Amino acid sequence: MTTSVLVVSASVGAGHDGAARELTQRLEAKGVRTQTVDFLDAAPRIGPMIKAVYEFQLRVAPWSYEALYRVCYLGWILCAPLGFLLAAVFGRQLRRWATELGASAVVSTYPLSSVALGRLRTRRWRPLDIPAITFITDFAVHPMWVHPGIDLNLCVHPDSAATAREATGRPATAPGPMVAQGFRSEVPSRAAARLEMGIPADAQVALVVAGSWGVGELEETFAALAACGDWFPVAVCGQNEGLRQRLEALGTGKVLGWSDKMPQLMAASDVLLQNAGGLTCMEAFAVGLPVVTYRPIPGHGRQNAINMDLAGVAIFATDTESLRAALERATDPGREMARLGRAMFCGDAADEVHEMAVASAPIPLPVMHHSLPRRLALAGTAAVTLYAGLNVVGDAANAAGVDAARPPANSLSVYPFVRLGAQALSDPTLPALLAHDHFSAVVNGGLAMAYPTAVRQLARDGVPVANGGNRAPTNLDVLTVGNNVSTAADLITDDTGLPVTLYAPGAVINDSDLIFAAAAHEQIVRSRRLAIKELEIKGATKLAPGGVYMVAGSGATGPQLESVLRTLHATIAGENLTSSYLPPTSSPTPT
Repeated sequence: MTTSVLVVSASVGAGHDGAARELTQRLEAKGVRTQTVDFLDAAPRIGPMIKAVYEFQLRVAPWSYEALYRVCYLGWILCAPLGFLLAAVFGRQLRRWATELGASAVVSTYPLSSVALGRLRTRRWRPLDIPAITFITDFAVHPMWVHPGIDLNLCVHPDSAATAREATGRPATAPGPMVAQGFRSEVPSRAAARLEMGIPADAQVALVVAGSWGVGELEETFAALAACGDWFPVAVCGQNEGLRQRLEALGTGKVLGWSDKMPQLMAASDVLLQNAGGLTCMEAFAVGLPVVTYRPIPGHGRQNAINMDLAGVAIFATDTESLRAALERATDPGREMARLGRAMFCGDAADEVHEMAVASAPIPLPVMHHSLPRRLALAGTAAVTLYAGLNVVGDAANAAGVDAARPPANSLSVYPFVRLGAQALSDPTLPALLAHDHFSAVVNGGLAMAYPTAVRQLARDGVPVANGGNRAPTNLDVLTVGNNVSTAADLITDDTGLPVTLYAPGAVINDSDLIFAAAAHEQIVRSRRLAIKELEIKGATKLAPGGVYMVAGSGATGPQLESVLRTLHATIAGENLTSSYLPPTSSPTPT
């Protein structure tokens, strides 16, 4: 019978996929049949949201990721309900993938899939009956990496393995990092690598990286490196094109975007300056390149930096002065730190996975029984956690202007929108008025379905129709999309024959709204609300140049709305401003 292993990774950065790819290559070399799946694909609506929220946190609100990372150290009070939810949402597809492959074992290289698999192994009803293994790609073992239902934790360092054993009471070993063969035995000489990569032969080279997403404070790192003396920086910005352009404009060193020449770049460098402790860091250990951490990203980046420094395999520099000392120490002739890094590669995780897969016998687990009060506490904590993730972070993203349409700089126009209701939309004279005065319309999905002819007339008169969602948003949306962005957009497009480019939510926006708007390429209209009664008093509204305003006309009749819009138009003209349509792509999304 053919031995088969299901490998569960996640397209969140490159580290998890990189470890999964190397593991499958080594297993297949042993005659094992493998299949690699993306954990996020197990729940097509929720999975992309997790990725988008994580990327948003790292790029825009790192404080929120740091807080979530630290809160998880509270232990079961948070991790247990999250494990329950992850298994409930992703577990069915995980089990289906394993069954279809006929898997003898399943290996996770991503923390959330590890927790979900651990929960599946320990459930009382239809537990997963094959060994579940985790390969922990981080040096730091976060509580969301480990679960007592996992049969074996494979770690990159003995200190990490000891932490995993203590946290779970389950077996944990340290075969070392999983990096590609090109970093272990095929690295070119320094002279050849510098010639190939166009790096000065006599320079003191610091390779500066920020992962595949290019997140972190690389511009500040460049400035600190310049203050440390005669260093030639080589920056790899990953997929962050904006960062690449900004660093390139400095005219210092060599700046690259995404590169598949990392073995050559590492061979050409004297030190790696990094901020995450992920796959690139492990590749440097394999090459024998000294590693210094500076300005680490929050959460796992900071904890990896601390743990690697304690283990002696990397140095954590906390300011410019300590960075200067770290660079000198890392590149001293003894290279003791580099030797300790290479010593981590003492085994092969594929051997241990192969052994468990051939046996196909999971280690017996005690069945977890919880009292009713404990179950209720878990469920309540899970609901609160998910609510906070979907709503609080979403509101913060919206406030920060993520995916927001913005007026041009120094604009002398105002950008008025009118949220329409059924009475106003059915007024046949309104479209011409909106078009004449350059007012954009906001229509929700219910109106687009009930009054397609009226919505079609708006488009015919040249009035931009923005997506108003499909119902009134609330503060209590948890698993639902707060404003049903995609449904409303489809209905409006069906009516007008035009793509929807702007999304105008209500006062509250949750993460699912933010994500589905981004997926549909709709930028978010962030506006100041203008009440009908306020506008009925001529001159009551003071308008700012470049301001985006939303007339709350969903409850107004056609004549009433027409009256206040004429008043608003007169106010705009009286302040020597003009009304304009808001360009949907006037400003790039902040990175």
